Amino acid sequence: MEFGVIGDEEFVMGFKLLGIKKNKKIINDHQFEEYLSDMFKDKEVGIIIIQPEYYNTLSNKAKLRVDTSVKPTVIVLGLKLSDILRDKIKHVIGVDLWGN
Repeated sequence: MEFGVIGDEEFVMGFKLLGIKKNKKIINDHQFEEYLSDMFKDKEVGIIIIQPEYYNTLSNKAKLRVDTSVKPTVIVLGLKLSDILRDKIKHVIGVDLWGN
């Protein structure tokens, strides 16, 4: 299982330096859903990391797919979208790790 990363040049560069090879650099906002769809089709990718700025531009249908997908799991990294990650973890393992 591999990580996939989708974001702007600076975001992707950080993950490249960590050795993550499956990445897509966004040049314009219209590419994001296409790149996300490509990552979903890649059977080697188990976790997709995306920027919250691009998550916020998704259609409702794409957001639903991102929010409910277990394999691959999509993590929106940054800003105040930790509730999405919390809900996803709760959905996947069935336990609220934060205990609230």
